[in-house]
Amino acid sequence: MAGERVIPQTEDVAPDRAGGGGATPPAPAPKLSARRRLEGALFVTPAFLFQLSWGWYPLVMAFVISFTNARFRGPIEFTGLESYLRMWNDPLVGQAFKVTAIYTVLSIGLTFVIPIVVAILLMEMPRRHIRWMMLLWFLPLSGIASTLLFRYMFNAQYGLFQYVATEILQLDPQPFLNSGNQVLFWLVFPGILFFGPGLIYMATLQGIPASYYEAAEIEGAGFWRKIWTISLPRLRPVISMLLIFAVIGSSQVFEFPMIMTGGGPGGASRTVVMYLYDLLRSLRYADATALGVGLFLVTMVLVVIQRKFFREDPDQ
Repeated sequence: MAGERVIPQTEDVAPDRAGGGGATPPAPAPKLSARRRLEGALFVTPAFLFQLSWGWYPLVMAFVISFTNARFRGPIEFTGLESYLRMWNDPLVGQAFKVTAIYTVLSIGLTFVIPIVVAILLMEMPRRHIRWMMLLWFLPLSGIASTLLFRYMFNAQYGLFQYVATEILQLDPQPFLNSGNQVLFWLVFPGILFFGPGLIYMATLQGIPASYYEAAEIEGAGFWRKIWTISLPRLRPVISMLLIFAVIGSSQVFEFPMIMTGGGPGGASRTVVMYLYDLLRSLRYADATALGVGLFLVTMVLVVIQRKFFREDPDQ
């Protein structure tokens, strides 16, 4: 009818759970089309096949071979746990695991603590000097090159460290790598200067806003207080991730002791992987794979324990 007021129709809006408001719920994310999903699968397939063929397939085959009498020639027969029992009763296996455990503890202790301390100290320097100090300390050399360099420096006859010990410090000649009691300690040194955590720590510390430290200084926090309450908590996720890599890498160490000592003196630096290499050279494939499976299981247990200690949410 003319003159009658028309009230527009409006849709009912569900009240907001937080406070009963009329906010419209967000629209659901659009679904990917079949073509886009196919494109994503095609991009992922090469990496998946590479990981399957060079990662998981050798691992599964090693597990299968460890239950056989695999050798260079002849038929392969199922032998059950014979290879595992032989490795369990081999005294050289126990010695190799002991050496690997000691090396892992020393390596993680030194290659983690020292780079963290150096990274924190470098952050106290002027910004324009940090770049050059990072280059000098975390020198990007290959593992083989740095190991050869340290083998020369630790030479008991004409090495640099022997010269420092006898000529500068006026000490008795030191055996260094020729001593069964000292060799593992000196083997850790190539990883201190040329291991990656230092650079990652520096990048993480540089990402912390300067306002955090300024606010702490205003509240009267000193140097150590800022380290414990700001720097280290921000480094915790990075330390957790790198510690996993360090445990895996240290338990599988091969090139450092192989190049510097060859496993000597008297097997004092022969790690599990070095003994596995000796088994392969002796064509004892089943024993070598059984030892490799055992090392894999031990490493996984250590990683799980580490994750329990460094998990971010204690309620998980």
